Amino acid sequence: MARFFFIVFIAFSFFSCKERPEKIIGIKIYDYSGDYNMLVTKWEEMGINTAFVSSSLSGDEDFRAELKKKDISIFIIFPVFFNPEILSKDSTLYAVTSSGSVAKDEWVEFVCPSRKKYREAMKREISEIAGSLDPDGISIDFIRHFVYWEKTYPDRDFKTIEKACYCDSCLSGFTDKYEIIIPEFYGTVAEKAEWIEKNHSSEWNTYRCNLITSMIRELSDEVHAINKEILINVHIVPWRSYDFNNGIINIAGQDLENIRLYTDYVSPMCYSQMVDRGAEWIPEVVKDMDEKAAGKVLPSIQVYPYYIDRQLTAAHFRLCMEEALKPPSRGVVFFSWPLFEKDSSRMQVVRDVIEQY
Repeated sequence: MARFFFIVFIAFSFFSCKERPEKIIGIKIYDYSGDYNMLVTKWEEMGINTAFVSSSLSGDEDFRAELKKKDISIFIIFPVFFNPEILSKDSTLYAVTSSGSVAKDEWVEFVCPSRKKYREAMKREISEIAGSLDPDGISIDFIRHFVYWEKTYPDRDFKTIEKACYCDSCLSGFTDKYEIIIPEFYGTVAEKAEWIEKNHSSEWNTYRCNLITSMIRELSDEVHAINKEILINVHIVPWRSYDFNNGIINIAGQDLENIRLYTDYVSPMCYSQMVDRGAEWIPEVVKDMDEKAAGKVLPSIQVYPYYIDRQLTAAHFRLCMEEALKPPSRGVVFFSWPLFEKDSSRMQVVRDVIEQY
């Protein structure tokens, strides 16, 4: 009898637990107003097995039902420090750059990462999402310091990229932690930033990275308090360790060696055409990040031209996809569905490449 129940238990576990795919083939989508069945059927035909969606779209029961029918996993994209809506209501929450300006460049607007009340609000929000929507995963986005990396090109001098955050909250937290006193005659933000960079850059970078890593840890803990099976993905600036004077640490504040402890995947946004790079750059980013987060790197690639006047033909998109899937990559995520709709021939490219794997 005991053996019978053991067999039943194993069978139940096999059929009730969703097996994680060897390679994630993902699609990012934020809004959609068409027929969900038609949309998800197209994804199934392309070989898509995971949808990375906004919290608003994931809240649509009909959409989630169609994904479930096709056995497509759902990761909810959760933006953290990019929050124009709340900044329009409370400008005191803005991060502050090394020049003393608010952290805003075109559409990119960032909240200071050290504000305790804001951090607590984000934790409550992600807990509510995990509890009410029960996703397969949460994809944490904009979990870095302010930088408009989408328009930071290879020839950019790293010294011209402004760092953040130098608001009173961050400076106070930093000086208290390391028992540092900034000389009183440095009155402006720019002066204080220059003094810190010259005298305590190592401690400053550690402090800034810890603000990001600790937020990832706290958000992950909130999610796993609801359901330990929910996977965590973190969106990463696509900079190798030798880009922009180790800008991934010194500017973005994303320390992968520590971040990896609290996440199942790290997803560099390898939008090659957007940042004026070639397809061969994509696996270089993956390999560099895999040295710090082994077995967790899931690159996201661009489907169609964006921002700059540089070609991204269907043939080149195919090459980007093939490069993105090279080991040690965990798969590929496409940015984004509306860009496929600009050129539907790229859907066939995905089908063809997936058939090879």
